[in-house]
Amino acid sequence: MEFVNRKAALSADLMDDRTADRDYDFKKNTATINYKVIASILALIFLFVIGGVYFKSPSESVAPYIQNQWRNFYLMSGVFDSFNVRLILFDVEVLPEVIKPRREIWQDPAYTCRVLCKHHPDGNNLITFAVLARNFIPEQKNIITRLVKVGFVAHLSKISDPGLNKAKNTNETETPSYLWIARKDHVIQIVILHERHEDYYWAGAVTDKDWVATVNALKQEMTIEWETLNGAVFPRYAQAYDKSYHLTGVTTKIDSHVFVVPYRIKKFLQEHEKSYFLECDRKAAASFHKSFPAKLVDDELIFRKSARDLLFTARKVLNKLNIPFWISGETLLGWYRECDVIPHSADVNIGMSIRDYRHEIIDNMEKSGLLLKSIFGKVEDSYEISFVYPNNVKLNVIFFYDEDNYSWYGRTRAHDGAKFQFIFPKFTHCWTEFLEMKVRSPCEARSYVEAYYGSDWRTPAKNWVWHSSPPNVLPNGFWAKSHWDEVIQVFEFEKVKTLTKKEL
Repeated sequence: MEFVNRKAALSADLMDDRTADRDYDFKKNTATINYKVIASILALIFLFVIGGVYFKSPSESVAPYIQNQWRNFYLMSGVFDSFNVRLILFDVEVLPEVIKPRREIWQDPAYTCRVLCKHHPDGNNLITFAVLARNFIPEQKNIITRLVKVGFVAHLSKISDPGLNKAKNTNETETPSYLWIARKDHVIQIVILHERHEDYYWAGAVTDKDWVATVNALKQEMTIEWETLNGAVFPRYAQAYDKSYHLTGVTTKIDSHVFVVPYRIKKFLQEHEKSYFLECDRKAAASFHKSFPAKLVDDELIFRKSARDLLFTARKVLNKLNIPFWISGETLLGWYRECDVIPHSADVNIGMSIRDYRHEIIDNMEKSGLLLKSIFGKVEDSYEISFVYPNNVKLNVIFFYDEDNYSWYGRTRAHDGAKFQFIFPKFTHCWTEFLEMKVRSPCEARSYVEAYYGSDWRTPAKNWVWHSSPPNVLPNGFWAKSHWDEVIQVFEFEKVKTLTKKEL
């Protein structure tokens, strides 16, 4: 009996120990769980706080636009990729976002469209891409057909391309300029970049006539009033861009889509801001040539070849030095009146601001084969320099000085030190094509030409005297003889090689 009682007591002790162990384990596990819960809560709070910085979700009213735009990019990029046509991000509102620090363009997990998607309160949401014409045009019909099949409406703008007309000797050639596509209140503009003379890319203007056709074609996908496209940013003029690596750039993944972005975005944005392209008036030039046919004798053909080589070399030097210049004087008159050089000329004339003058200009010109011919004036007053090229074709570099209401340049008459001042109305700079290359000209070309050549600029002058014929010339005194060694410098050198007709 005693044995049984001892056994019962031992069993009771064992039960107490096990209960104690269970209580200990329970408390231990409960403490561990509490720590985990607290850690999880703290982690969630941390993510919430940090997420508030990085993941700023759009408001509910914007979300449908964002979702739709992301879907449109997905559909569009798939179509162009299937035909190996690269889409270049060309939007001046979006590109600055691409070069922000990575944390500022962190992808939104809800919409994955933190960079590309745009929303304007009026619903007019447009983004601009670009394609190279040589890649797009052979596949344009297939691309448009596929875009329509996946739900877009499309309109292909065409424009008369004077450069292409000249090459094909026709007046009626039209070329694709823009592809517009729309789906669910979202418009995508695709600029078609045409390569000219392997020198630069040209994009046509958005004309008023075609804008009406574009609106009518796309409005079936627009549930809002869509006529002025408020908030859209695109130029209504032709544009020109350097043909260089920084434009057709690098492939980049943005918002889960792969597009090409300019290699140097800041440089592209600066170039875009000053991309205005001014075409010479080919119809007026044809009329001029009909009234005053060119003789095109050997000397004139040789001059044209030499003038182009000279200007090409000077442009290369000045571009490397990052110094802007524009065609001026008789060279500008030839472009504006004849879309070419004046064949009986002997010089090429360019202008630049005196603010851009640097001593390296002379050294770099001479290293490139242009020999220094003369220096007149001083940097602070009436400065001009000239260089000579094969066949003694001369490059005159005239420096302009800006006043409040006008600009001027000065020249010096070598034999007596007389100074002359030429007054021009204020002007800005545009790009144009001259001798198959991209150069600057005054945007206000007519007022510039009329200032120097008068209202009769259409008629070739027979007896032109540089210091008395221009209507904008003013006498400006004389240089003191004690300064002549500095302000009148003319250099002699051995005659350079002369081109022959066989070398043209």
